[in-house]
Amino acid sequence: MTRSLQYRIWITVTVVAFPLSSLFAVDIITKKSDGKRVNGNISAMSKTELTLKRNVGEPEIVSANDIAAIEWEGGGGELKLGYSDENGGRYDAATQRFLKAKADAKSPSEFLRGEFDYMLARVAGKQALADPEKREQAIQKLVAAAKVYPDHVRFYESVQILSQIQLASKDFTGARQAIAQLSQAPWSDLKLAAQIAEARVLVAEGKIDEAITGFAAVASSAGDSPAETSRKYEAMLGHARGLVLQSKFDEALKLLEIVTEKGAADDGPIQAEAYALQGQAFQGLGRTKEAALAYLHVDILFPRESAYHAEALYQMSNLWKLVQHPDRSAEAAGKLVQLYPNSEWRKKLGGGE
Repeated sequence: MTRSLQYRIWITVTVVAFPLSSLFAVDIITKKSDGKRVNGNISAMSKTELTLKRNVGEPEIVSANDIAAIEWEGGGGELKLGYSDENGGRYDAATQRFLKAKADAKSPSEFLRGEFDYMLARVAGKQALADPEKREQAIQKLVAAAKVYPDHVRFYESVQILSQIQLASKDFTGARQAIAQLSQAPWSDLKLAAQIAEARVLVAEGKIDEAITGFAAVASSAGDSPAETSRKYEAMLGHARGLVLQSKFDEALKLLEIVTEKGAADDGPIQAEAYALQGQAFQGLGRTKEAALAYLHVDILFPRESAYHAEALYQMSNLWKLVQHPDRSAEAAGKLVQLYPNSEWRKKLGGGE
């Protein structure tokens, strides 16, 4: 056998033995719409879409609001583990993994550099929703990521989180500026999200009747797609919150029952808020045990929704005492102190626990 023939055989065996993803750089996108995974090289990106260049065939264009997950070829294992920690609510661990992935990346593309910064900002934002002391830093990170990488598929997601933190900080002007950016998104579900966010600002300003009108308009106009259906239930929650603030507790409970029964059971943000509002409404009606059980739903089923979880733990620390369960009250207070030491709800608990 000649040396040339041996070389050609070796090349053939190598190609057969290793998948194409081992020979060529490959980014993988999981789509929300059908769960399919498409791969290629991310060759272009904007606020609204990214383009995957394929080894064979035409490029694949994926809309930003259809991206469920991105597996970056150059991101390394730490980036993947960071996503996992974030999804599990392990935000400190996620931050450390994202920082390490960013430091370890070899010649990352501008798209990947943007991903690192947006992920660090996103995790900071999630932490800030339950920890007022982290809000200013989170706002800075979110604003910086959007400024440096304005043409990135994470842009609108980041702006939405920014508006939530600014609202929590009672920076209504800043919140409205972020909401105005969010309303520029080309997708109907994000336009609805912008309307909901504006109505939430009205609630915070005490303009309850105007807010309820806004929430009702969103609920009636939302379409039947999964994304718009979620916005519908989110708007119904806002409507219910307004009714609670007006002491119309029975009306609020009717709306909340629809959300908890018909809304997606795994939609944590929606369901956690619904049960927290149920707890408020039941308290308003003097139905203490039912209120405690509503908050218990948040504690057991949706502990990753930190803002509502902190509220639930605080309320249970009081409610369980009223129904003669001091052990459960102490347990809830202990969890609140341990998990959310800087939250507004922990401060309401007092310094003695």
